[in-house]
Amino acid sequence: MNRPNLLTGALCALFLSTLGCNLLDVTDPENATGRGARAFDPYQSSNSGAIRLSLQMYNGCASMPNGQVVMKNTGVMPGYPETCESPVEIDGQPPRNLPPGKLQIITNTDYFLNQLTVMDVRVNLHNDPTRLGEVVSWLRNESRFKKLDWRNVGQVDDEWLFFEGTPGATQDYWSRRVYFDNANWRNVKDDAFIIEVLDRDGTVKAKERYLRSEFIANTPSAGHSRFAWHLERVLPPAFPGDTSIRPLPVIPGFPPEPPLTRSVARLDFVGSTNPFKTFRIPADLVGDGSIRVTWTQMEDDPFYFPVEFVTAQGAASTCYDANNNEVRCGFGIDPHLKMVAPSGPEGYYKPGDTLDWFVDLRDDQGNRLHKPDELPSGMDVLTDKANGLLYMNIPYYERTTEVDSIPLITFAGPLNKMRTRGNPKVREHYYSPDILPYSIVNETATAPLNTAEITQKWGTRYRSTLPTNVEAGTYVALIKWNRYFAGERVAKIRPYFFQVGTDERSSYPGRVGNCQICHRGVLSLDNLRHGLPVDHVEGCKSCHQYETERGNRIQVFIHKLHVRSPRYPAAKNDCTMCHLTRESTLRPSIDTCSTCHLSMHGDEFFASRFASKAEIVEPNRFGNCAQACHVDAAPKLHIIPEN
Repeated sequence: MNRPNLLTGALCALFLSTLGCNLLDVTDPENATGRGARAFDPYQSSNSGAIRLSLQMYNGCASMPNGQVVMKNTGVMPGYPETCESPVEIDGQPPRNLPPGKLQIITNTDYFLNQLTVMDVRVNLHNDPTRLGEVVSWLRNESRFKKLDWRNVGQVDDEWLFFEGTPGATQDYWSRRVYFDNANWRNVKDDAFIIEVLDRDGTVKAKERYLRSEFIANTPSAGHSRFAWHLERVLPPAFPGDTSIRPLPVIPGFPPEPPLTRSVARLDFVGSTNPFKTFRIPADLVGDGSIRVTWTQMEDDPFYFPVEFVTAQGAASTCYDANNNEVRCGFGIDPHLKMVAPSGPEGYYKPGDTLDWFVDLRDDQGNRLHKPDELPSGMDVLTDKANGLLYMNIPYYERTTEVDSIPLITFAGPLNKMRTRGNPKVREHYYSPDILPYSIVNETATAPLNTAEITQKWGTRYRSTLPTNVEAGTYVALIKWNRYFAGERVAKIRPYFFQVGTDERSSYPGRVGNCQICHRGVLSLDNLRHGLPVDHVEGCKSCHQYETERGNRIQVFIHKLHVRSPRYPAAKNDCTMCHLTRESTLRPSIDTCSTCHLSMHGDEFFASRFASKAEIVEPNRFGNCAQACHVDAAPKLHIIPEN
């Protein structure tokens, strides 16, 4: 099916003229000619012209992705709190008393703003589900964003999410999330953020202006800006319209988990579409200072971020060169897997073989970020003694709803069988480990559940055994890591391929794709989210295939974050934009279709929507509706591939 010229023009017009949109050639990989150190590519850390800057604030204080708060320093910062609330405290438990951190910025370096997150969160302030107007009143009159124009704000969504508990520590639970949006301030088109670099005395040393419209990601469906009310740690509703709070049962051996409400005001913009706007930190600016961010919609209430300006030469030598000598760390993250070769002469692994891989994490200068055979402890991460490496932090996720800090190794295959699993309860089509892929470092490594675990160092060796019945073909192994260093927040996934049972290579099914139509240049998938190149988009399901909402299912969040985004330019019923085959569109389910059709079927399948993982039999929300009512014809109002 030929795409109309109007859509072609709209796609190009969406982005900057400097991106050089060429929509006729959609088969090229996203890595356009000229990327890398020889061209200005602001997403290549110190190999480029600038470093991406991430600024985050929690309840009035600057914070870092490892969970540390940044206390007021000796610089001029009117209104900055004297005490700060930690985003990694565990609700209902005694304070953890973690030491504050320092946000260091490297002088004589060019930065550009790539993330601005400001959160105002209240726990158990609004506990009556029948009086959610009180949440709106709080947004309008008391929150950090009370000076915005909140006229016309209203409820836009009401969803229930399922979360798997931490084995041996917490129960599975459901969470209700009610979202509010469409306030007048959302519709302002020309507002901007003014970034000012201040010395100790408050004198402006550098300045840049970024339009809000220049950030690609800002919607709640993508996990960014959200104004919401959460009800957490509860059972699902008992019947349609049930607004009661149904506590979890008390289970011997488990800690108490009473229901909890959270009122959330989160302003979050990520992914600059114009990173060529940069500002240089002066070489002679050393010691305490701050970065001031002024939003033109709140001009008399700027956000201050205390920083310590340090020279590159003054930074501590805590990384390792090729000879294991201690050296100063650079920017970036470059994760590697060293794979032990198959034992047999054939050159490939066999079903039943044990796989041994070793983690090797580098900065963009090739320096190792850890000791050769040892990864830092959870406490090292929490106290900024891990060279910026990040681990999963469950309390931080629950308080900030920000999950993208999980390190992982996983593998799946064979590639040609990697079709999306419509039902995460059914391990069909291809092989992948049955557990969530947090195998290198436990997801509880940063939680104070076990003193020995939070202080232990972690090995770099990953071992897994192939089942004896796996199919032959090419498999993919993926390693992902996140890092926050000197203001730069970055994530990267690197794929590795290996053969099982045959030396004949196979490839991905080619059922979905076309991401590079929009994701080109500075908007390439290399530069967004996990940093996985578009050539491996069908490998995303290796991780995003589980029932828990903490990990997201690929078929749900891909539809949700694109179709609900005002930046998505295509017709929302045009499945040919991403689906390359007709067959790939023909598995409807309540779980997938409700991402767009919020009131689909009303309450007719209410019980199926809340079938938990203990209920393996259908009907449940993952069931294939094409095997029931939708068996005769494809959806009539959707444009689907003809082949």
